[in-house]
Order: sequence, then C-alpha cells, then structure tokens
Amino acid sequence: MERNHPWQPDIIKLNDLSFVLSAGLLCLTKKIKNMRYNILIVLLLVTLTSFGQEVFKGEHFIEVTGSAEMEVEPNEIFLFIRLREFEENRTKVSLEKLDQDFLQALKAANIDKKNLALADAGSNLSRIRRKDKDAFREKSYELKLTSAAELEKFLEKIEPVKVQQLDLTRLSHTDMEKFKIDLKVKALQAAQTKASTLLKSIGAEIGKPIMVRDWDQDPVQPMPQARMSNMMYKSEEMDKDIGDESQIGFRKLKLRAQITAQFGIQ
Repeated sequence: MERNHPWQPDIIKLNDLSFVLSAGLLCLTKKIKNMRYNILIVLLLVTLTSFGQEVFKGEHFIEVTGSAEMEVEPNEIFLFIRLREFEENRTKVSLEKLDQDFLQALKAANIDKKNLALADAGSNLSRIRRKDKDAFREKSYELKLTSAAELEKFLEKIEPVKVQQLDLTRLSHTDMEKFKIDLKVKALQAAQTKASTLLKSIGAEIGKPIMVRDWDQDPVQPMPQARMSNMMYKSEEMDKDIGDESQIGFRKLKLRAQITAQFGIQ
C-alpha cells in the first residue's frame, strides 16, 4: 500500500481550506454591501429630516391675492376689410376697380396709407392668380385707426364702396404695457395691505414677502356701441336700417391685474 511522501501537502486539506476562504470572502462582501445600504438609508433619512424642517419653517406665512382695475379709452382700432369681385347687371366688377375705390375712400377720410396693410400673404398675388373669367378674386386688408371719430369718418367715406366684409377685430392702446405694469404694482400693494390687515386682527405682524405670483389677464374687448356690420353689397334697405345708428362710440377697455403673494408672519 502506497503512502504519501512526508513533505507533500494533503490535497483534501487544501481543498477544505480553499472552501473556507471562499466562504469568508463571500460573507465579507455581503457585510460590505449591507454597510453601504445602511449608510444610504441614514443619508436619506438625514436629507428628508432637513427637508421637513425647511418645509416646516416655510409654513409660517400668509397667502393672499390682490387685484386692481382701470379703464382706458382705446386709441388703436383694428379693422378687417375684404374686397371681392362680384357681378352687377351681368357685368363683373373687377378687383382693381374695387381696390381703387377703396383707396380713394381712404384718402377722402384723411387716413394715412401707412396704417393699411395686407391681411394675408395671398392678397398680394390676387392679380396673377385665378385668371379664369368665372372666378371671383378677392383681397383683404387690415386697417388701424386711432379714434371712434376717425372710424366714423372712414365708414362715411367707404359707404359707396361695395366691400364684401368689414369687421372690427380688436381694440388696444399704445401705452398698454405701461398700464399693465402700473396695475400689477397696485395689485401687489393691495395684497400687502390685505395681509397686514388680517394679521393685525389676530395680534400678528406682516413680515417680508416670500413668494409673488403674477396672473396675466387680457383686457376685456368692448364692442362698438354702434353696429359694425358685415357688408355684403349693401342695399337701400340696409342703409335705412343703419341710418339711425350713425353715431359711433366705444366703451372703455377694462384692464385688470391679479397678484398672489405670500408674506412671513412675525
């Protein structure tokens, strides 16, 4: 029976030692992972605690809304005008003739031509498109006027011109942005006054502003007090109908600003 040489290691014992070392390394790796996981949890809890403290600090405030209003007389009046060919006594009235009559009416009303612009990109191509004799070409303008009196004079001079459509599209003012900023300042001041009054009623004092939120609001567009009709080749009956409403006036533009603000409580 053969025996191991005295200096040769026992193969079985070496295998056992390797297994023990592997198990130890695996256990150590798991412990390291667990430690990292625990550290992450601790950091997360610290972060949430700090955040909660900050939120709690921010809860000592009052939130109020202030508003301000004003009315202004519009000095920008925008009109949409459409000219379109039509037949009269079996003869087509050309777009060139309508355009010429319209521009003459504009001149007669002493309205600067620089306030007139094409309302769409296709209008400037009306002379070279749709040359079919049975087609009816059209052209659209946008006209800017400065007062109700100027509008009334324009309507008087354009009456003989057979326009297809005439609409008042919007009203505005040249200082609109300035008015809006002034109103926002007044709305914020109103919010501050409201917060101060409410806090004094419970024996507290208003602190520094924490947050200010602006709510943009478009001006209310008033309609003209006299009718702006869509004129489709006005007849004598329509002229009689409008006769009693020749005086044109506008309600003022209504502007409103609203501000929400938070103030600290002392």
